[in-house]
Amino acid sequence: MLWRGLTQVTHIKLPLFFQTAHTDQGGLLHYAALPLCYSLWLPRIHFGLLNSWCSASQLLLALTQRATNWLS
Repeated sequence: MLWRGLTQVTHIKLPLFFQTAHTDQGGLLHYAALPLCYSLWLPRIHFGLLNSWCSASQLLLALTQRATNWLS
């Protein structure tokens, strides 16, 4: 596979994104309740790329918020 849940720049594991992703009838991935920055950025993870305007702290914040929403 081309992606392994790690980014080349920050090396942060992203298991929550893949757990919350689902496909629609057309086979496109949708990521529920994620900020625009990550919605645009997530498809690039599959190719090991990181959009430079999404910082590691923003990524951790989004992961934390998503995990909190998922658990409640």
